[in-house]
Amino acid sequence: MSLSHSILGFLSYESMTGYDLAKAFGSSVRFFWYAQTSHIYLELTKLEKKEFVTCETIIQTEKPNKKLYSITSKGKEEFFRWLSEENHEFTKGNKNAFLMKVFFSGNRPPRECIDMLNDFISDCSLYEGEMQQIPDSISHYSGLVKTDQRLYWELSADFGYSYIQMCMDWARRSIKRLEELT
Repeated sequence: MSLSHSILGFLSYESMTGYDLAKAFGSSVRFFWYAQTSHIYLELTKLEKKEFVTCETIIQTEKPNKKLYSITSKGKEEFFRWLSEENHEFTKGNKNAFLMKVFFSGNRPPRECIDMLNDFISDCSLYEGEMQQIPDSISHYSGLVKTDQRLYWELSADFGYSYIQMCMDWARRSIKRLEELT
């Protein structure tokens, strides 16, 4: 996932300046997708070159001129293409593409979001199955390090297992809430 899709998502709500977009990120999705203001402006330039957004300069007399960005029909097509694209990425640092898709899924029918969440649960289950090999791997490699190090590996593995369980529990609760809408 790129920052560009997040920007297109916010612009699908209304036209915004780069400053407005930075405020939108900071006040809504920052806990799972942090975006620096400078990166937002760089991405806006790229989006304009791709004709996904247009830019209107608003002349101001008492303040510097501002640039107002709007999503184009081509930009909306790209945004909805990305939104419906299958996702195989859990998270990278503080950026979670899946949660960004959930955040903008009010633009989709609830049934599509339910399907996306069911796919997410399936992916989590597969990942959980892969995690069953971790204790054996820790045992196999524990001879290479001091005894204390094994504990930290186990703690990290426990976090991974707990995280994947939390993800599946959250997805199931979310599906129940969405089913009330259908």
